[in-house]
Amino acid sequence: MGVFSPEPLFKEISKSEQKFYQVNPYVAKRYFDPNKTVLPTLYPETFQKNKSPGTFRIFCLGGSTTAGFPFDYQVPFPQQLKYLLSETYPDHQFEVINLGLTAINSFSVLDILEDIIDKEPDLIIIYMGHNEFYGAYGSASTISIGQNGYIIRFYLKLQRLRITQFLKRIIYLIKPSNSSLKKNETLMEKIVGEKNVYYKSDRYLSTLRNFDHNLNLILSNCLKKDIPVILSNLVSNVKDLPPFDSNEEVGINKESHDTLLKKGDNYLLSKQYQKALEIYSKVFGFDSSSAKIWYRLGHSYLGLKDSLQGLNFLYGAKDRDAIRFRATEEFNKLIQYTAIRRSIPIVNIKELFQQNSPQRIPGNNLFCDHLHPDPRGYYLMALGYYREIIDQKLLTTTPSNFSPEETPYFVTELDWNIGLIKTYRLVHRWPFSEKKIDYKKYPAYGDLESAQEAYNYIFNHQNWKRAHYKMGEYYQQLKEFKKARDEYFAVSMYLPDNPDPYVQIAQTYQKEKNWKQCEKFYKKALQFKNYGGVINYQLALAQREQNNITQAINNLQIALNHSKLPVEQRISAKYHLATLYVEVQKKSTGVEILEELIRDYPQFKPAHQFLRKLQSSR
Repeated sequence: MGVFSPEPLFKEISKSEQKFYQVNPYVAKRYFDPNKTVLPTLYPETFQKNKSPGTFRIFCLGGSTTAGFPFDYQVPFPQQLKYLLSETYPDHQFEVINLGLTAINSFSVLDILEDIIDKEPDLIIIYMGHNEFYGAYGSASTISIGQNGYIIRFYLKLQRLRITQFLKRIIYLIKPSNSSLKKNETLMEKIVGEKNVYYKSDRYLSTLRNFDHNLNLILSNCLKKDIPVILSNLVSNVKDLPPFDSNEEVGINKESHDTLLKKGDNYLLSKQYQKALEIYSKVFGFDSSSAKIWYRLGHSYLGLKDSLQGLNFLYGAKDRDAIRFRATEEFNKLIQYTAIRRSIPIVNIKELFQQNSPQRIPGNNLFCDHLHPDPRGYYLMALGYYREIIDQKLLTTTPSNFSPEETPYFVTELDWNIGLIKTYRLVHRWPFSEKKIDYKKYPAYGDLESAQEAYNYIFNHQNWKRAHYKMGEYYQQLKEFKKARDEYFAVSMYLPDNPDPYVQIAQTYQKEKNWKQCEKFYKKALQFKNYGGVINYQLALAQREQNNITQAINNLQIALNHSKLPVEQRISAKYHLATLYVEVQKKSTGVEILEELIRDYPQFKPAHQFLRKLQSSR
């Protein structure tokens, strides 16, 4: 690219004499200084430079929720969506490219869009809005050049010039580092500049206006190129996450205020909800701007089975949270209004989460922290986009009879623990109550072995694929073959062109003597790699067990034609081939193979015994 070139979103690569685009994992260098913070990265997915017929290409844009944080690989909604679409439209090849990047907002999404608009997208999915305050170039971020949206957008265009990159690096070199930053601060801590942004304040309103302008620019650019877009509203944990901070405007003596709150909290804790409601309502009369009072009132109403009022006050508490990691409902109204005005389809993710939550209030049942879904929540998002794609008839072919399951595909206890351990670390740091992290107290999800393997993956640089394989081996030792298969399926879902997990799956079926499924997955592996005849040999054994003699003979012959077939399996393949020819009444052919086998490997006693038996019967 040359000296001081802007960081590209895609790089061209060649594989098997074909040209591909590969996502640049470090495109975030456009927005973050890697010398001062942990750089959020993208997975280096690849897609064809020249899109082949039958390929449907989707780009997913947004922040950490689109990325799938804190989970990896097959858990995020873009990957679950790809699986759902592939099963429903088997005649299509789906490329679902996840460009979700932690800690970016609508300014960066608008900038990224410029790089994908000429890459032949068939659909763009956008989930954004939570990071407008603290994300890069947000109104309360440490990465900021002010609140003027026009200036920010102009600067992001300028950074595509080499001279801008040159000046930027000079600034990085001479700009003093902030000595107040802790060495092990999280990205979340590093990017927050102005911690408190109060509801309806000037900073709040200017951020809302910038989001509105950016969203409309994004949609205008897509509509000019006739690129379909699907939007969605935003969802977060409102039931089980108290506000991080409040705008306290105490209208009575503080001592009296605190006494009343303590009294109300005792009532709430002892489930005396009516008494708690009376106390909190009194405080609310003096301090209606306090997010914490709204939150307490919400739980009092929930205790009294008034879910409608509970919903109202809990969402009100979230909107008044002075630390703005969760978008307010005004952002959702703006997204809804814009979608209707521009005739853009919108997925009601919020309603999906409410439908699947007790009393219609999303909480820890679908979230692992303040706004990031757990695997069930990410799967709900995938289902929402999947159904909208079908409803919009974006694919003209007739869908298959595939019916999605209610739970995410091929997400194992290992995957859960990987995300939950990351969350465990996160919720011990600001903006949560800061506490010393003791991983011995981490409550494992499922098997302790999976939690240990997740810990090794995160902290000991274990390979993700190898971690799943180790869990597969562990479950096979316990003869829990279904759980073992799930580990291999997890790998196959994210690496669909990698034949190894299909071989592992076939072997688990082989141990269960489920020969039909065993055959199916050996055949799947053979689509990608010949394995020097080894898989043809194994496939032949599975076919023989099903009495598919002709197919078994064919695969044994293919195996024997491979010069790299190991000696032990070559001997066994010849022996089995001889027995199969005898079974189909071709004794002379069987005898010839046995004689050849004895000549090449005279120490193989079963061949001698079988040949004597055939000769005596003759």
